[in-house]
Amino acid sequence: MAIELVRIDDRLIHGQIATTWINNYSIEQVLIINDEILLDKMQQSVMSMTAPANVKVKVFGVDAFIEVYKKNPIHRRTMLILTNSIDAYRLARGGVNFPVLNVGGMRFENDRIKIAKAVSVTTKEREAFEKLVEMGIDVQIQMVPRDELLNMKDVLTKTK
Repeated sequence: MAIELVRIDDRLIHGQIATTWINNYSIEQVLIINDEILLDKMQQSVMSMTAPANVKVKVFGVDAFIEVYKKNPIHRRTMLILTNSIDAYRLARGGVNFPVLNVGGMRFENDRIKIAKAVSVTTKEREAFEKLVEMGIDVQIQMVPRDELLNMKDVLTKTK
């Protein structure tokens, strides 16, 4: 499988992604899967400039990516970046195969509830994480590769 890493990080491409995650997985392309960013040309431009020069960056809406995934095999070593668990659940439900979901950062704001060091969720995002776990996806919380892995299933159980 050419999808090497699926990560939720609402900061998208930033220093940790560019220097650590991309190198650790020898990533050749980063696909940002997000309906809002698809419409924001300025943010797309920033994401392209933030990635290492040898890494291709593309942006897809969630449904469009599901269709592309079904029709075109991915050959490059690829990282998918999402901003939330709802989109991750939509991908999984739509047939995108990923056995592990890495959760990096979901900032605390508005009506979010903090469930881990850098992970805050809305009620709907929490429900999406629960559904992903029920589907058998190994959802792990980890800011950088050297950090301890937290199992989302355990975190959700502790924060009920």
